[in-house]
Amino acid sequence: MNEEVLIPIESIIIEDRARTELGDLESLQRSIKERGLFNAIIVSKKDNTLVAGFRRLTCHKNLGLKQIKAKYMEDLSPLMMKVIEREENFHKELEWDEKAKIRAEIHGLLQQEHGAAVKGHKSKGWSLEDSADYLGVSVGTVSQDISLIESMKALPKIKEFGSKKQALKSLNKIKEMAILTELARRDKEEGFALTKSTDPYVLVQADSVKHIYENIDTETIDMTIFDPPWGIGADDIANARGLRGEKTFYDDSEETAKDLANKLLPELYRVMKPDSHMYMFIGFQFGTYYINLLQNQVPIFDKSGVIVDYALLDPDRKWKFEVRQMPLMWIKEGGGYTDFDYKFMPRYEAILFCYKGRRPLNYVSSDVFIKNRPLSTERVHPQQKSLELIKDFIKLSSHPNEIVLDPTCGSGVTIVASTLLGRRSIGIEDDAEQILKARSWIQGFKFEEENDE
Repeated sequence: MNEEVLIPIESIIIEDRARTELGDLESLQRSIKERGLFNAIIVSKKDNTLVAGFRRLTCHKNLGLKQIKAKYMEDLSPLMMKVIEREENFHKELEWDEKAKIRAEIHGLLQQEHGAAVKGHKSKGWSLEDSADYLGVSVGTVSQDISLIESMKALPKIKEFGSKKQALKSLNKIKEMAILTELARRDKEEGFALTKSTDPYVLVQADSVKHIYENIDTETIDMTIFDPPWGIGADDIANARGLRGEKTFYDDSEETAKDLANKLLPELYRVMKPDSHMYMFIGFQFGTYYINLLQNQVPIFDKSGVIVDYALLDPDRKWKFEVRQMPLMWIKEGGGYTDFDYKFMPRYEAILFCYKGRRPLNYVSSDVFIKNRPLSTERVHPQQKSLELIKDFIKLSSHPNEIVLDPTCGSGVTIVASTLLGRRSIGIEDDAEQILKARSWIQGFKFEEENDE
């Protein structure tokens, strides 16, 4: 460590400095008053011209002190070189990651010089608060910079973002997805079996009917989220507007949607455990059709058109769900896209609550769920559901370590929600391109540019 000397403040020469904004000096002054100066200023040995430490010197003057600890500019330690580097570069146009790197390095070197503070213990070690005072920024800024620089070692792409705010948004997503990896590790260590796998989730590109029939055993699924095509008509959708106002096309015919439901629902019933729940998203205009299909019933009308009874839709059928007659409602923050020149913009989606047996809900809940949709810049599927909505359904109808099945998983939101809540999950999607997007999002490796709002 270089030798420190006490020199008269009045002997220090201050040349014109580009830095005029000194930031908040109050906390630094308080630290100097209570504990003294941790880090000496740097002066030229020739004539005591100030090299680095203008904020520290200003605080001493404000406190009425006559002397200050100083080091002479010769044989500088790495710490002092970084201090001078920062003082020189503070006025320059630096990229956000360069500023973050300098702050993080100075914090590390200051801890090497003075020892790291131990949380919960009184000591003279160097803390985040000390670095914040020293650098003239908030504690949060220093903490964020250190976190970003550490993350860049493993994920260099973070520095490609145009601003620190964008990078922090991306890092928060990655940290959330890191929970998936940690749960995967725990799941394997504790030996939990996910049907025929030890992973906390399985994402499969396959025909869902065929895959479930061949790979999922009877009565092994604790809960199902089923979001099939709505069947609102290819012609209507062809005239709809997309997420950014452009025309879009989506293969979603009524025939295709109903055919999938008729083939898949028997398999879903087979693999679900007794006393389990299923949430089925539907086009509202087909609510009666799906309720009758699920319950294996067909209405009998009298001459005036009033329903007087029900008959079995298929007398030989072995499966039957019970269904809440009034759908659950997901209310969104604003209207969804449609041909808005001539049609109302829908702001809700309907979900059928189906059950095999009589499993109770885990807590009391309204049948209306008000949740924002994912931002258009964050979606990996045009019909991606709200993560918070799916988490609510999972919390209502399952317990930790139970298995959630999504046979038309699209974006993979059910897998993310399940794993974040400590459930295991199976997602099946037949579209090859979509499965790649879902897998990328789930694994946290999707770096998508966002607007810096």
